[in-house]
Parts: sequence; structure tokens; C-alpha cells
Amino acid sequence: MSTKEYLDNLEHIKKIDSSGMLETVGKTPELFQNAYDIFAKVSLQKLKKFKDIVVLGMGGSAIGGDIAANLLFDKADIPLSVNRGNKIPAYVNKSSLVIAISYSGNTEETLSAVNAAGRVSAQVICVTSGGELEKIARAKKYPVYVVPAGYQPRAALPYLLVALLKILENIGLFNNLEKELGRAIALLKKLKSDYDSSNSMRSNPVKQLAAKIVNKTPIIFASRTTSQAAGLRLKTQLNENSKVPALFNLFPELDHNEIVGLAGLKRAEHNYCLIILRDEKDSERLKKRIEITKSLIVNQIGGASEINAQGKTMLERVLSLILFADYLSVYLAILRGVDPTPVDVITRLKKEMAR
Repeated sequence: MSTKEYLDNLEHIKKIDSSGMLETVGKTPELFQNAYDIFAKVSLQKLKKFKDIVVLGMGGSAIGGDIAANLLFDKADIPLSVNRGNKIPAYVNKSSLVIAISYSGNTEETLSAVNAAGRVSAQVICVTSGGELEKIARAKKYPVYVVPAGYQPRAALPYLLVALLKILENIGLFNNLEKELGRAIALLKKLKSDYDSSNSMRSNPVKQLAAKIVNKTPIIFASRTTSQAAGLRLKTQLNENSKVPALFNLFPELDHNEIVGLAGLKRAEHNYCLIILRDEKDSERLKKRIEITKSLIVNQIGGASEINAQGKTMLERVLSLILFADYLSVYLAILRGVDPTPVDVITRLKKEMAR
């Protein structure tokens, strides 16, 4: 069976993707709408004034914080950082707002960090489907946004992100969530028809890219101010869904280091492929930088593929890249003959850590 036949054969796809990750990705617009319906009328008690926001999370539960950081980069007058780990920075104190996100509610690092935040009297809000984090929130009387259970954490992004954006709207840092999300959902529905399995390889850009990068190690370049979160999402989805390693770096930082290593490559000695996330809202200076960088390394790598953000608003553009990334990771998994859903090595690691 050819590559084209693999990705256009729905029966074969279902055989490989036995847990239904592709179906879940296809429901992304619906999940965002359902998430908004759940949290639309949720209000937040008045908070004390805070000087900074720290989002706690690991893996798929943390990516919403990265998206929020991208959205607020040039808008918020207070810093928002994402803390991945079991400790919190020394600057977190009673004047900090800590938002703890753990889909399962049992993430070891997040539980440790949220307890540390409580010890320094930080204001805490929790987002979870249950588990120990919900118990802590109820016991400490922290506000808690409860999302539906039953998904892989990485597949629950619509719920975790909308809950976070609703919190940010309630505290005055994100405006018109209903309108912004409505526009994004409409765009995602359109893109879904382009990317879905029912659309053949001939006219499906995601299937085409999956076929191009199979048996290669992706190097992902993104922009710090516009596509950082989407680039990280692509990397981690390739790791978890496709079960492949992937490298990730950001403009302009990569032009101060990584470009040297790539310029020294010999095509016959590697299997890398380059994927660049592009956004028409990038500055002209950054666009020039990307083109020059490509010209300096493209022959050594053997070409470059680009994924272009769609939509007018920042939320639309970020989510359009993420939808492409999610589909790409599943199609690549299917080409490799692996079920996208199980992450057995993570499960084994957690069991060993629990001993």
C-alpha cells in the first residue's frame, strides 16, 4: 500500500488509530464550543491586587499557559509565566496569582508547586478534572474550574485553555472571549474540512506534509512573540502522538547558535527536516530574518516546509497552527503504524516514580 493509500484509506486509519485520536482532533471546534458553554457564566470572586501571574502545569496541561503568554505578550501590563516543575520561583508571594492546571488532578510536580504556593500565601486558582488538585482546592477554598474527564491531557486542550482564558477575562486581562472564541471556532471548522481524513491527499496539505517528513527528525522553528506556543505544541504532539523525537527553537535566538550547527551539516549524514511556522503578522524585520536564515541552511538540510497561520486575530492564528500540528502528528503516527494515543513509557515512568 502506498503512502497516499495509507492516509486515504479510512479503514486502515481506524485500524492503526484504534483509540480514536484522529476523531478527537476532528472534534476540536466542538470541544472549544462545549468548553465555552461550560465556563461562559462562571464568575470569579474579587481577588486582591496581584503583581504577576504564574501558571503551574506539566505536559499537555501546561500548553494553555504558553498560548496565554503569547496572546498577552504585547497586551498585558503584568508578567505571565509558565512554571513547569515541582518548585516555584522565589518571587512568588502573597502578591502573586497562581493558576494551577492539571488535567488529571494528580500531576506530582503541579501538586507540589501548588502546595508551595499556598505556603507563601499566594492567591491560587485551580483548573482540573478532579483528583488531588480538586481536593486541595475544595479544602483550601481555592476557586476551581472543573473540566470534563475522559481525555488524554493533550487532547483536553480546548477545555483547559478556555478555562484559563475565562479566568483571564474575569480578571480583566482578556477581552471579549465569546467573540474571539466564536471567530476562532468558525475558522477551525473551515480548516477541519481541509485537514480531515475524508479529504484526500491530493488536496490535504497536512497529509502531504506528513508524507514528506516520515522517517525524518523534524526541526521546528517558530517566532518567540507569535508562534512559540504552537511550535512547542507541534514538537510535543510529534513526541507523544507520532512517537518521534523533534527539535524546537525560536527566532531570533536560533540565529545566535543553532544556525551554526545546521550550516555545518552534510545532507548524506542526517535525516533532519525543517518545518517553519509562519505568521503574516510577524514584523517585516523578522520575515527578512527568516528568509535569510532559510537561504543559509536550506541546502544542508534538504529543503524547508512552512506552516502558515490562518485568521485575523491572534487567537485564530495560534489555534490554526495548533490544529494543523495536531492533525500532522496523527497522520505521521498512522504512516509509522503506531497508535497515537498510548504513551506507555510515560506510564511506566510514573509507576517507577511512585515506588
